[in-house]
Amino acid sequence: MQIFKYDKDNLSFTKLGNKFFLSLSSGLVILVVASFFIGIKVGGSVVNKVKNNVNHQLASKYDLNPEHDLAWKEATFKDYAKRATIYLSRPIFEGTPLKGQMLALCARNAYDSTGVLLPVELALAQAQWESGMGREGRSPKNNPFNVGEHDSGTVKWFDSTFEGTQSYYYWMCRTYLNCRTVDDLFVNFVNCSGKRYASRIDYESTIRNQYYSNKKWIDNNLKQN
Repeated sequence: MQIFKYDKDNLSFTKLGNKFFLSLSSGLVILVVASFFIGIKVGGSVVNKVKNNVNHQLASKYDLNPEHDLAWKEATFKDYAKRATIYLSRPIFEGTPLKGQMLALCARNAYDSTGVLLPVELALAQAQWESGMGREGRSPKNNPFNVGEHDSGTVKWFDSTFEGTQSYYYWMCRTYLNCRTVDDLFVNFVNCSGKRYASRIDYESTIRNQYYSNKKWIDNNLKQN
């Protein structure tokens, strides 16, 4: 193949020599080699970023690995039941219909549905002040958290302690803790719509103090056992 260069001054074509072809070939080789190494570097960087992102994701409790997530939940809710059971076994709560395993199951169901974990100390604090752990009030056994109990009357009824307790967990996780932290509630115990859990003006301080008291008591007694 022959290549010609057009000379606009002389209005003629000039045939290009071998030096041009050597120069052109060398340039193409350099370009190909450089592209190859740049591709390796960029490609390696992308791979490393993907690896790092995957490793970061798998290091969290929201592991994409189902076995890891199941192990985390099994350990978490086993401890949840243990903490609830040791507190409910106190002599002052004799006769309570609430059980540690029941609270753990309700907490797990709510977590699976909403991704929100309601602290066991908060549930115990509210049950303690709402119904004396399911022993006092309008319908304490089936509604130990007074869900749907208003000063003007009752608007919700439940057929069992489990049903009333599960309703409380869903209600708290969906309408309170999905937009507020526990610390937020200790300042102003209202849901995402701004409605209070209870009408008493000292509800926040009462539940806050009971929460920390429960946590301290449970931690101390677990160490002794």
